[in-house]
Amino acid sequence: MSPEVLGQLLPILVLVLLLYLLVIRPARRRAHKVSQLQQALSVGDEVMLTSGIFGTVTEVSADDRIHVSVADGVVLTCHRGAIAEIVRDVPAEGESAYAADETDETPDTPEIGSDESHDRNSRGAN
Repeated sequence: MSPEVLGQLLPILVLVLLLYLLVIRPARRRAHKVSQLQQALSVGDEVMLTSGIFGTVTEVSADDRIHVSVADGVVLTCHRGAIAEIVRDVPAEGESAYAADETDETPDTPEIGSDESHDRNSRGAN
């Protein structure tokens, strides 16, 4: 190959390498992690389904079916692939997962449409 042809192919080869390093390789790693997680499921694990539903694994069948208890007397049958993650701390019933972030204080900014908001906007426009 002549140096001219190599010079033309070099940018394409660099783009293919970057695509592999930035997209394909991380996607394979994530898929492998998810596969390992789904194979490691056992009865009693607290899980989150891909739909965002939290529950406890009650039965693992050989045909990739998982039974997840989401409430007293409510058991969902789902595919092993529907398990997004094994959760360590599931919020208790009636407890918000964001309880530490919630405060009773209101922000100091005026509400939209209030006189103070209108005055501030009209001052900036002049």
